[in-house]
Parts: sequence; structure tokens; C-alpha cells
Amino acid sequence: MRATVTASVRLRWWLRWYLAAVVWFARVTGMEPDWERVEWWIRRGLVLRTTRVGDGRCTD
Repeated sequence: MRATVTASVRLRWWLRWYLAAVVWFARVTGMEPDWERVEWWIRRGLVLRTTRVGDGRCTD
């Protein structure tokens, strides 16, 4: 079976605020963030939605 899908990536409302806070704290303290933890939060803050083009049904 073959289908054409559209993928859209959405950011949760708090992700930009979180990243801004990480950058600010890193600059103020002069320390590096825990990149594994930052990646974990970024993955939680991104929402991927796929939709079939033909019928508009969500494939989540």
C-alpha cells in the first residue's frame, strides 16, 4: 500500500521559554548545560503529526 503523507512539527508553548532559560543560565554561570537532559526536554517539547493527503485523516 502506498500513501502520501504530510508531516508537521509543532512546538509546545513552553519550549521556547525553556531554551531561553537554559541559554541565560549558561551565560550567567559560565557552565555548560547537561546536553542529554536538554535533548530529553526538547524531544518532549516537539509534537510530530502526520496526515494522509488524500483523506485528511490523522495517522498518529
